[in-house]
Amino acid sequence: MPRFILIPRFPEPLIPIAQTIPTLLYESIIYLNSGVKKWLTYAPMGRIITIRPGNSAKAILSEVVTMFNNRFYNTMNQGPLENDALRRLAPSVFAEAKHGSRAETYKFIPTINIVDALRKEGFLPVFASESRTRSEDKKGFAKHLIRFRQHDGFSGVGEVKPEIVLVNSHDGTSSYQLSAGLYRLVCSNGMIVSDGQIDCVRVRHSGNVVDNVIEGTYRIVTETPKAIEHMDAMRGLMLTRAEQGIFAEAAKGLRWDGEEVSVNNAELLRPRRTADQSADLWTTFNVLQEKVLKGGVSVQNLNTRNSQRAREVKSVTENVRLNKALWTLAEEMKKLKAA
Repeated sequence: MPRFILIPRFPEPLIPIAQTIPTLLYESIIYLNSGVKKWLTYAPMGRIITIRPGNSAKAILSEVVTMFNNRFYNTMNQGPLENDALRRLAPSVFAEAKHGSRAETYKFIPTINIVDALRKEGFLPVFASESRTRSEDKKGFAKHLIRFRQHDGFSGVGEVKPEIVLVNSHDGTSSYQLSAGLYRLVCSNGMIVSDGQIDCVRVRHSGNVVDNVIEGTYRIVTETPKAIEHMDAMRGLMLTRAEQGIFAEAAKGLRWDGEEVSVNNAELLRPRRTADQSADLWTTFNVLQEKVLKGGVSVQNLNTRNSQRAREVKSVTENVRLNKALWTLAEEMKKLKAA
């Protein structure tokens, strides 16, 4: 995959915006005088993004800025996100009121208050995203996801870092939800442990929300060693090619309807880096998780026979659902192998 991005030359009004992008980004850009004339695919930091003909420079720049706001989450040199980056990545974190559809009993606590409270406890945000909404009146209230890591979890020691995954919204689509997460450095995979492994903590928008979220966070921290133990067990289980194929078949069914589209199992299992060439269950799980969540694989429509590259999953709801379902599949494979 190319390690660069193609975008048009910035129009004069966008130059001040462009100047706010980190210097690192300029090293990865090729400016085109003629603009985008055809479909272009680029893979900065392993992400697959497709630019359609006619995309404006502003739209493309928005994608690039979002990517680099989360740039630490995709590199070995990670650092926490400050509020300005959080605001660009997930504006609903800074909502100043509840959505108009919420009842009087709904206790509004801005997510940024929760973020600040967790920061004081030593849990720092390292990644944020927000679901897109077509409804204008729900913009600024949408479901959002933030991943936190304890203050001492930013070193490059160890392949996997434990994280806390927080989901919330201010439009009634979600309570505060806390799940255990693991971040794998070698492939920048942000996984979420299934509820069957470590219970998700749900905090309603009522009562002492901040204290309940902090209490739930520490509850998950105490349970996280279970996930590490299961990860180590998965590493010790080698899969045959046939078993990997069964895992891939089940994994792709979580995202794609097999009666409508075809996704090749061999492509799903093909590692993107040498560190992922092992056939153990943990590595196979990570390869499949990356392909299912981040996309990039060919998806063929069975009716038209046309193929296109799968896009990255942007929906917070789908991200959480797929991550937890994939973890459950890996757990079931572990049970079968250990039997």
